[in-house]
Amino acid sequence: MSEEMDKDSIGETPSEDQIADPNCLSDDEETTLSQETFEEALREKEQFRSIAQRAQADLVNYRQRASQELEESRRTVQFGILSRFLGVADDLSRAIDNLPDDADETWIQGISLVARNLSNSLEIEGVQRIEAIGEQFDPYQHEAIMYEERCDEEEGTIVSVIQDGYKLNDRILRPARVVVAQAKNLQEEQIDPEKQEDEQEEN
Repeated sequence: MSEEMDKDSIGETPSEDQIADPNCLSDDEETTLSQETFEEALREKEQFRSIAQRAQADLVNYRQRASQELEESRRTVQFGILSRFLGVADDLSRAIDNLPDDADETWIQGISLVARNLSNSLEIEGVQRIEAIGEQFDPYQHEAIMYEERCDEEEGTIVSVIQDGYKLNDRILRPARVVVAQAKNLQEEQIDPEKQEDEQEEN
């Protein structure tokens, strides 16, 4: 009897649950899975693109910062070197202004040539003399060493220069040391009438 049961069991059609293969998907399920995979791939692509764009932007910013820092370092070195030559220019200028009357003409021409060459070299590097005499005092470009009462000049006008100032492009290498005109105080002290009466009563 058991053999008959076995034969009957063999001949029975298995149920859908018995034959269902977990690896086998319907067309709808395969379509859904394919769509999800495609959308996930698109999201990953956008993420990689965003990462690449940020990396590129960071690289551009880094190069700009490096270039700016290099340029600033170059300007700082140039500023320091040119500032040192200003003292030499001052010495040459004083030497020319105080030449003795019996100075040798060849010596005068030589020192004048050196002064001109130095001045030209500074100009080539972008160094400019700061205008002062006749200009209005500018605390950014000028340093007031003293004030002089003048009635022939507007107050605040620079009347003389004690030491020339220089600038490199828009940066001040050294301010010009100047004398500034100051209006004379012509206002007389006014006497308070009430105070005058009190003083008279006391006397």
